[in-house]
Amino acid sequence: MTDSLERNLQHRRRVLRALLWMTLIAGASFALINIKRELYLLASLELIYAAFAAFMLRFVDTTPHLKAWTLAFLVPFFCIMVTALLLPQSSYTIFAWIQSIPIISYLLLGKRGGFWMALIFISLGVLAFNVRYVTELSLVNLAVMANVGFSALAVMLFSHIYERSRDDNEQRLIELAGTDSLTGLANRMRLSEAFRAMRSQADRSNTPLSLVVLDLDHFKQVNDRYGHEVGDSVLLHTAQLLKRRLRDSDLPCRLGGEEFAMLLPGATLEQAADLADAVRVLLAQSPVTVGRERLNVTFSAGVATLGEDGDSLSELLRIADRRMYEAKGGGRNQVVAAGQRYALAKPDCTSDTCSE
Repeated sequence: MTDSLERNLQHRRRVLRALLWMTLIAGASFALINIKRELYLLASLELIYAAFAAFMLRFVDTTPHLKAWTLAFLVPFFCIMVTALLLPQSSYTIFAWIQSIPIISYLLLGKRGGFWMALIFISLGVLAFNVRYVTELSLVNLAVMANVGFSALAVMLFSHIYERSRDDNEQRLIELAGTDSLTGLANRMRLSEAFRAMRSQADRSNTPLSLVVLDLDHFKQVNDRYGHEVGDSVLLHTAQLLKRRLRDSDLPCRLGGEEFAMLLPGATLEQAADLADAVRVLLAQSPVTVGRERLNVTFSAGVATLGEDGDSLSELLRIADRRMYEAKGGGRNQVVAAGQRYALAKPDCTSDTCSE
């Protein structure tokens, strides 16, 4: 998601840079034309704004305040368009620039900001056109007003539909990219994104953040004996149990294969270990039905916490993974946290009906 936001930001920088260059060139050109036409006020505004565009070109690629500078540029820019329509001796062809307002607004400000910017200035532009060029009511003038109004509305409507569809598609792609296709849980990429956000929140509020890594026991035997379809059912069963048991603020993930993780904001090492053990017990008591057999599922887990065990996700994963293997080596079906072992009696099952 962070990568997507960065790409959006770079896209808007490119659009704004193109608009600045166009403003610089067109502003200087129209200013010379309007000086010869003795439209000195309009020529002055165009020269001032061409200079402003040249000034912004110096830092548009690096400023951290892109949205603020975009608004600072667009609002006067659109005001000049509307003002130009009202000036004596100005041409009605200026309205062609008014038609570009929705496209520019949506490209630079997105769906919500683009909508309000376009609505305000398209309305002002249509009003200015009617005040300046429609002097009396007649069928011809009514037709002109209708053409101007509906053409402006059409440009705004299609711009809004396009931006909304683009935004929705982008969100779906981001969601798909961060989701495990089999279980529907977050994948490793979304775990990384969520960890950055949760770590920042933990630092600001001085609250704990813990990570649990768990691996299903004897899972290879399940695949070998029952096939991958049953193995997938076991993975889905585990994922659904994690979703039901965890809080909305927690993040269950599938790291790959039969390995899962739980990112637990606000949970200390002990609290995370207790929760992992409760999930372990619940899973052991919830067998998967395979034909006439009931397949018991257990896991081994390791726990790590921010600060004590590391400050990055890779450090926490390494420590939690090492403790998970300690749990495997200690007999499986247990949770290990900082040398503290949480183990309960294993469910009644034979070795070939318990999963790895």
